[in-house]
Amino acid sequence: MSDFLFSSRRLPPGRLAEELESIYLEDPVIAREYHGDWGSLAVTPSRYTGFAPVESGTHLCVVIGGPVLYFQDNRFLTGGDDQAGTRAIFAHWKEGRMDWSEDLSGPFAILIIDKASRRVTCITDLMMFIPVYRYQRKSWLALGTHVDALAGVCGQEVDFDEASLVDFVLHDVVTFPYSAYRQIRQCHPATKHVYRLRHGETPCLERTPYWLPEETAPFRNLGEAAEALREGLDGYIERVTSPMRRVAQFISGGEDSRVLAAMLPKRLERDSFIFLNSMTREGRIAEKVASASGARFLPDYRDTLHYLIILPEASRLVGSGHQYIHAHALGFHRRHGLADYEAVFGGYVSDTLLKSRSVRKPPLSSYFSFLPQWQLSGETRTQPVESRLFPDHLLQEVTRRRREHFHEVRAMRPQSAHEWFSLWPMTMRLGISNLYSNRRLFRSYEVFMAKEAVKVSAACPARWKLNRRLFLAAFGPYLKRTRFLLHADGRLPAFPWWANFPLHTLLWSVREMARRLGWQRRYQGSWADWKTIMASPEWAMARDGVKPDSLRLPALSAAIASGALQEQGLAVLQRVNLLQTCHQVGNASLRRRKAWRNTSVRVF
Repeated sequence: MSDFLFSSRRLPPGRLAEELESIYLEDPVIAREYHGDWGSLAVTPSRYTGFAPVESGTHLCVVIGGPVLYFQDNRFLTGGDDQAGTRAIFAHWKEGRMDWSEDLSGPFAILIIDKASRRVTCITDLMMFIPVYRYQRKSWLALGTHVDALAGVCGQEVDFDEASLVDFVLHDVVTFPYSAYRQIRQCHPATKHVYRLRHGETPCLERTPYWLPEETAPFRNLGEAAEALREGLDGYIERVTSPMRRVAQFISGGEDSRVLAAMLPKRLERDSFIFLNSMTREGRIAEKVASASGARFLPDYRDTLHYLIILPEASRLVGSGHQYIHAHALGFHRRHGLADYEAVFGGYVSDTLLKSRSVRKPPLSSYFSFLPQWQLSGETRTQPVESRLFPDHLLQEVTRRRREHFHEVRAMRPQSAHEWFSLWPMTMRLGISNLYSNRRLFRSYEVFMAKEAVKVSAACPARWKLNRRLFLAAFGPYLKRTRFLLHADGRLPAFPWWANFPLHTLLWSVREMARRLGWQRRYQGSWADWKTIMASPEWAMARDGVKPDSLRLPALSAAIASGALQEQGLAVLQRVNLLQTCHQVGNASLRRRKAWRNTSVRVF
């Protein structure tokens, strides 16, 4: 399934389905509902074959996402039995043999309802790549995989948490375990949540973590870790693709996608997609990578204002408190029929998990990409949050939440708390909404979200991952065919930093000089050209359309009145976050007014 909503109260038919179906502004889906003495459940159709809900006389089992099964084969992924995967997981669990940390790999969320005992079990994946949200009020429990849909069904759609919204505007995410809504919280990663429902009583929760990313040392050296990583991802890809014939891949001018291109079996019919503003340096490199791997190269080009145009659809699809700008394939998925492929592979989170992107490094190494990386001691996550645009009491609350989260992470990972602050759970990663969008549109498989990548990342110290040491040790063999093909940033990915230093320094310097002198006229970036977008009349219209008096949240209204959307105290992406937030808050108010007009009965 793509999403579920569960309510321990039995709700009127159509109520849950209405909220889930509203996620999609285009390409509507039909949600299916189930009702009983245990409550109500709604699910939307899964993009992945084999994961339709399974209902017996005693249980209901729902699988969200497309987990790869390790306790049996995955031939059902291209078969005609739309319940085969769910049925296998349910039977394995019922027999008491399920090891959630080993038997499933990749993003998933699972809901199992024991109808007779009114016991609800919700299991999240290793990093909570797919989040589950919880609302609880007295005896009413509601769970869901889309935060706005859950808020809508619980009557909380306009009860926003202003501290969370300020947090999102300033930091691109809402600090775990909070959400954009005051009464809704995130569930926990790698955890089995068991709720015992009792009529008229508060549900009893048993929360059992089945895995923690503790700083253990299972590998004697970097080579051993690299071998485990390489073999693990090879096995993941083989398990997914063994029954398949035709797949797609997102390709780029970087190294992660070229490793993936080399790892995909050559027997498959492979199409490689890249979406750009125009054919750029990166596009030309990607074409050569596709050619070297034997895949068909299929570039496509965005409208200059693409990332502004998709705001309504993308922000609704990913939900409040998550950046909509990472829904890169939205729109292109229709044009190229991505839902028709048996799998669409991506290389997201490789930098995050395998190259310690979030570790604390000297500021210069972030700007001068040719310099070697090293880890600084200390942390900056707990520093007081400051902004002249928002009231002190909200900034202090955001600071308190960030410090609380940091201390919880540090208890597990004292040496790498700064890094894992933004990894655990993955809802703390700003770009994870790319998965939220993709998995709802087509059969998305992110290879570096496999359980082996997660566990090796957790087990390796940052010094092994910095400067791409672990990555090269694991995947160097897959870079041989393209070893003399430049990365889009001017280095040769098949070689370590010290071998790249002369060439990388020279190319970086020449390109930077060309940019500063105005010789480089064409935008060379991979994603949105916000400089051009924000100079457009369309941006001005969207910005000026946000009126302070239309927002019923004092902090947001005051920020807008102070010119927050007009380069007054916010960075570029913070202004984008603010525009998205205002759009979502405004739409929530409109939906609430429409709901009250259309019905005289509301379930609270």
